[in-house]
Amino acid sequence: MKFTKIALAVAVASAAAAAQAQTANVTLYGYINTSLESNRGEQGANSVGKTPTSATVNRMTSNSSRFGFRGREELGGGLYAMFLLENSFNSDDGGIPAQASTAAIPSGNGAAVLWGREAWVGIGGGFGEIKVGYGLTPYDDVLGLAHQNIGSTGAQNRNNGVSGGPGFGFNQLFTGYARGGVAFSESQGNFDARAGNAINYTSPQLGPVKIRSMYALIQEQASSPRARLWDTSAIYAAGPVTAGLTYAMHKDFGGLAGVVGLGAHDQNALRVYGRYNFGVARIDGSYEVANYKLSTGTLKMKYWDTAVQVPLGAHNIGLQYSQRDNGAAWAWTPPVGFAAPTAATLVSNWTNGGGKHISLVYDYRFSKRTQFYAYYSSMKNETGGKLNTPAIGIIHTF
Repeated sequence: MKFTKIALAVAVASAAAAAQAQTANVTLYGYINTSLESNRGEQGANSVGKTPTSATVNRMTSNSSRFGFRGREELGGGLYAMFLLENSFNSDDGGIPAQASTAAIPSGNGAAVLWGREAWVGIGGGFGEIKVGYGLTPYDDVLGLAHQNIGSTGAQNRNNGVSGGPGFGFNQLFTGYARGGVAFSESQGNFDARAGNAINYTSPQLGPVKIRSMYALIQEQASSPRARLWDTSAIYAAGPVTAGLTYAMHKDFGGLAGVVGLGAHDQNALRVYGRYNFGVARIDGSYEVANYKLSTGTLKMKYWDTAVQVPLGAHNIGLQYSQRDNGAAWAWTPPVGFAAPTAATLVSNWTNGGGKHISLVYDYRFSKRTQFYAYYSSMKNETGGKLNTPAIGIIHTF
């Protein structure tokens, strides 16, 4: 009887909370993406002091599975307030990803990461939208236009370690800048990332164009160097044509590719994207140039990709290829791990850090919310590191 009363009280409280959330226009949403993979990795003989090794690891993977809350309140006069809170979880084992785990931040207040993907509040109207907090950069908006079929996760993603950062394959993708609870996370050299302590402005729709700009106080401290960034993007969409242009500036970032000892330096990157949809198929491509301005000189990296996607009713087939010329030259410790080089070996091996990536992807939509997929991905870098990955998976959104 006592248990029944407790259960009834919990049910009533839950119903009341749900009713209040609906009144406040709050939505609970989520995305669950789980795959079965066979990662066949090989580490090259000339990979920063490594000897040739190979291994196959079969695993189940959670591909950026997440849940969140978003809400909007009309304020009158065309104004509205809004917020978004989002975090990751492991759909394969129920755990919390490393980027969302508890850790001490530089100020030492012992804060924990509760919303490791997005956490912002803002106001909007006819002037556009202003948001403050933590979230994806405008650079990532243009990079994300290149995602096809099953999105931005998994080894099939053409940007996965070949673009948007100096690493190779699964390394440091979507790394956060000044992520809450993570010490010195500003010391990353990627551009497809999230920024904390950020002020973000998004323009209203200007005909076929929308502009977004973000300025972030990455390190809030009195002494130099103080890492900060400024990203701006413009996206054009009209009829069958989609195009994007973005430029990112990083000031006094503390490292490159997770390597300690390089010292604070400036970084910048430019990316352009174009797509044409013929109806029976869509083709697209990207080009990117990134510069890392060290005290010993500038390291430059160039990247390009191309792809075709063919919809066949509920079925969808995609083929994509990408490559870059330089970068961080470590190779595989199978299946997807890596050992970061020292500052000296990173610089000396930069020109050997190119990579190539090709993947074939198939997906089938059971409904608007449920999707099955299969892919085969092959990645290779110039140190002889390889990763071949066949996989199958399922996505469900709510």
